[in-house]
Amino acid sequence: MTENIRGIGINTSSVNNYNNPAKNAEAKPEEAEKQTEQAAPQRAQVKADDVLSFMAQQAIVAKPEVAAQRTYDVSKYVTPEQAARIAGFVTSFEDQVANGLAAIEAELGPNSSLTEQAKYEIAAKMVK
Repeated sequence: MTENIRGIGINTSSVNNYNNPAKNAEAKPEEAEKQTEQAAPQRAQVKADDVLSFMAQQAIVAKPEVAAQRTYDVSKYVTPEQAARIAGFVTSFEDQVANGLAAIEAELGPNSSLTEQAKYEIAAKMVK
């Protein structure tokens, strides 16, 4: 079709930086150094102990306040038969967790390095 790129209307001078050299290249080197020195303001030095104490304070997570436990009226949500069936499942689960805790205590001994929470988690995962 057309082999003349100028006829298409492409502005090659804005695309190619070869035709437009940088304006800072024309400035004297001494002036360029002064401009860079002015661009970086001096900041006050901070002590390392202050930085570490700030980081330690940021790492502390405030524990949320525990709300008082509410009691629910189960009869609004389930029938008495369903409530008895759910209570049976819960007591069965608690019994199996207690058996798991006893097995952990028998296997590892009372002086094991596991925390109580870890023992409960292991015992709860042992329930089938």
